[in-house]
Amino acid sequence: MQSSITFYGGIHEIGGNKFLVQDKGTRIFLDFGMQITKANQYFGDFVNPRALNGMGDLFEFDLLPRLKGLYRQDYALHTGLEDSREPAFDAMVLTHAHMDHAAYLHYIRPDIPVFCSEATKLVMQGLQETGNKEEYVVFKKNFQLKKDVRGRGEEFQQDRAIKVIEKPFKIDSIEVEPLAVDHSVPGVTGLIIHTSKSSIAYTADLRFHGRRAKDTERFVQKCSESDIDIMLCEGTRVSETSSRTEKDVESDVKEIVSKTKGLVVCAYPARDLDRLLSFYLAAKDTDRDLVIDLKQAYMLKLFQTSDVWKKVFPRPDDKRLKIFIPRKSWGLVGRQGWPSRLVEQDYDRWEREFLDYRNAVNYQDVGRHQKDLILYCSDYQLQQLIDVRPMEGSGYIRSLTEPFNEEMEFKEERVKRWLVHFGLLAREEGWNHSHVSGHGSGDQIRKVIEESDARSLVPIHTEHEEYHRKWHDDVKLVDLNETVTLD
Repeated sequence: MQSSITFYGGIHEIGGNKFLVQDKGTRIFLDFGMQITKANQYFGDFVNPRALNGMGDLFEFDLLPRLKGLYRQDYALHTGLEDSREPAFDAMVLTHAHMDHAAYLHYIRPDIPVFCSEATKLVMQGLQETGNKEEYVVFKKNFQLKKDVRGRGEEFQQDRAIKVIEKPFKIDSIEVEPLAVDHSVPGVTGLIIHTSKSSIAYTADLRFHGRRAKDTERFVQKCSESDIDIMLCEGTRVSETSSRTEKDVESDVKEIVSKTKGLVVCAYPARDLDRLLSFYLAAKDTDRDLVIDLKQAYMLKLFQTSDVWKKVFPRPDDKRLKIFIPRKSWGLVGRQGWPSRLVEQDYDRWEREFLDYRNAVNYQDVGRHQKDLILYCSDYQLQQLIDVRPMEGSGYIRSLTEPFNEEMEFKEERVKRWLVHFGLLAREEGWNHSHVSGHGSGDQIRKVIEESDARSLVPIHTEHEEYHRKWHDDVKLVDLNETVTLD
């Protein structure tokens, strides 16, 4: 039987990677992500895919491939998709836990095993357990009659078959070699895949300017030693000519904080623990504490369960960290005389343990000690500034990607209005911006291409395939849903 790769996403676009590798009847998906740009053309704000229609709303706009034996049966029944008792696919291999690579795992049958790194599993667990509706690690059947209201849903709950990968493994005739690469979320793995016909390299998302650049170097070196027939090579930033480093961000933050007399408010990607680490180290060097939110505290708690990662990131109860307890619907935090059991009921179960941490703080604590703190405040938490009341001489650091469409520009203008209102930003001045991408610039991607020495190349995760064509003599440009046969 033929060996092949079918491209169901990640082609002529940034993200949405969904690649099906087939060999001797074995079928494995590499990533199963959301095509964010295309999805936003149809869904967003108050128009979202309906649970009642399963995957049908996504099928309508070719945002998911209509394949039998791939999707969870409770949804498939409501979509009119004929399904089988047994899965028609052998595995899902995830490179990392960003939406454009893993978001649609929610729709996959729970009996299809998912292979990923330990850190990827921890990130997905954190996302689900802190309120995300996508069922990444635990699966609950929908559209089922419940036997007992008190135990609603529990009899239908099961763990997904997630297998943590650390070394090469085989799925029937396909051998997969996972290799760590540097990106803006922990635990990203590039892949070298050996079928009965050929060898495939998949870069995932990578860079050389983060805290684990040596991982990317080792991946490229292994590719050069593996006689790669075809490389699926990302190119998010191929048109950029250079990249600053994560160490540069740390230095920038340190310099800005040292010049700020009042509170420092900051925003950075919530799951980018390397960026959290940059702000944490800068806080230590400027004799301040970093105030994180509950979701980041929970993520740090999960990473303390790993023998590998607990040595990389701080504990949630670290003495240079503070955990911000926000006012919720009852607004009892910071008010005297209320019993602790009543205060706890205003918080979700996963949040409650942090209420008793010695380093937990509320808006009053932050308000009293502004000169000693760096406060994390995402664009969705700006209301906290009403309670904290930043003092005169406070500042703001934005460590997020700059807007690349009109919708993002509109949202950024809204953020600026809040910052101007609270004196964190003057109307005539731009904000302090220090950010580095999770993706390598053109010089880095060229290094990957030239040093990996693959026979042929497929540009993925990019809108600028012309750069790959300048750097390689055999570039295959494929279309969405196209299949490439492996000789």
